[in-house]
Amino acid sequence: MILSMMIAAGLPFFFPDTYGETAFSVWFGMLACIGVQSFFIVRYYNRHSETESLHTRKWHRINIYLALIWAGLWASFPFLFLPQTDAITILTCLVILTVASSIPSVSMGVYPDIFISFITPVFLTYFAFILLHVPEAPGIIKAIPLINLLSLTIFSLFIHKTQISMISLRIQAEQASQRASKASASKTRFLAAASHDLRQPLQAATLYAAMLKNSDSPQPVIVEKLDAAIASCSDLLNHLLLLSRLQSQRLKPEKRIISLPDTLNPVIDEFRPGINKKGLSLSVSGLEAHYILTDNVLLSRIVRNLISNALKYTQQGEISINACLQGESLLLEIADTGIGIEEAYQGDVFEEFMQIDNDHRSIQNGLGLGLAIVSRLSALCDIPVAMASKPGQGTRFTLTLPAAAMGSTTTDSPAATTRQPYDDVTILLVDDDKAVTEALSSLLESLGATVSAHQSLASALMAMETAVEAPSLLITDQQIGPGTNATTVIDAVTRHFGQTIPALVITGNTAPDFLSQLPDNVDVLFKPVGVDALTRKFSEMLVRPGVAQGASE
Repeated sequence: MILSMMIAAGLPFFFPDTYGETAFSVWFGMLACIGVQSFFIVRYYNRHSETESLHTRKWHRINIYLALIWAGLWASFPFLFLPQTDAITILTCLVILTVASSIPSVSMGVYPDIFISFITPVFLTYFAFILLHVPEAPGIIKAIPLINLLSLTIFSLFIHKTQISMISLRIQAEQASQRASKASASKTRFLAAASHDLRQPLQAATLYAAMLKNSDSPQPVIVEKLDAAIASCSDLLNHLLLLSRLQSQRLKPEKRIISLPDTLNPVIDEFRPGINKKGLSLSVSGLEAHYILTDNVLLSRIVRNLISNALKYTQQGEISINACLQGESLLLEIADTGIGIEEAYQGDVFEEFMQIDNDHRSIQNGLGLGLAIVSRLSALCDIPVAMASKPGQGTRFTLTLPAAAMGSTTTDSPAATTRQPYDDVTILLVDDDKAVTEALSSLLESLGATVSAHQSLASALMAMETAVEAPSLLITDQQIGPGTNATTVIDAVTRHFGQTIPALVITGNTAPDFLSQLPDNVDVLFKPVGVDALTRKFSEMLVRPGVAQGASE
């Protein structure tokens, strides 16, 4: 604006005929009024930028308005003051105008439409003026307004693209920095909390074990507490394992049509004793006659974690579970009348080891992993999760599940959990830990299986030379001595028998890189593994098509 006013004030020096004319004074006065108006508009915006910056459309219209007024005044100049002119004069005017227009193009690149709204009427008007009043001007002079208009438009759009790219890169850099800081803080909190939460039950287990050692009589209470401490460690490790599997993207949902009550009623029944013990009421409605398309195991885990969270933070009142249809979706609500969550913390409760009301990290109050697992499992299963909470009034989680038609459900085969004993099952076991090998082979043999146990791949290969038929299952550790791992063992057994043998890897390695490298057809269990988990996995593998008959094939 300042540059425009200075150029306007100096025009009489370039065009002496305009000097002293009343029309020029009026024209310059109008230009000055618009300049003053623009100055106060900018000043007002700067003083109220915190609120006015939100009204982008309003200020965009104001800028377009100012640009068109400035354009109208400058476009009228040749018609008002240069009716009788020559090519040299008009060329001089075009040079001045081009210089004046080029300078603000950089700053106006953020909003090229405002800049183009100014230069378009100006240069088109000068083009028309030359055709009407200077017809004898050379063709190049006649073309200058159009050439300038096109070049300045292209330049403004280029500047706009460059500036937007720079802004985008700066925002991305800031976001990346925030994510890195958040990840670093999360990792620090993760390691500190995991270390604390593991030490606490281990310390208790150590003390209980010492009490048992020094006692000559049975101590059922101490044994129960010892089991609880070990269960706490196992629970933490299982949660960490699940998070690791989610991070490695190895866990894949197996979606199918399932009955909602058949899936959720067993989960709800798990919590009835705990709910009754705390004197809470349980309200369940709308589960009957509903069918959904999802992974029943992962959905059960999501609901289990949400009910556990509700039970943990509700001291009085009720826990309610309700389902209702909404279009093609089924809304499953799990609500409580617990302590609720402050709005400032609602964005953090899905982070690992985040507990709002457990400053001293009592292991009885949980590990702070439940909602983190809910968030990741729901994303994996394409199940949106919404949360509404008010301090002192409770929290409500809403799962949006894909509804399905009735009558197409598929259920797990009863054999998956009841197939015992394993009289017709032969198992090849390879693990370099002698204690693990002996304990596991004894367990499998007690179930009726025939076990060939080895502590090295070489020993297993020698035994396979005399084997009449391929084993039903292969069980191996991840690392079997130097240079030999689970993949090496599986490949060697596959080559020897010329067929794929169902394989189960039992390992303590939960690194995401390791999990992502395992073939999808290899089952994995992570140490420590309980007897129930082992037998469930064996039964699950043995009922797969062709597995139980693997020896005869």
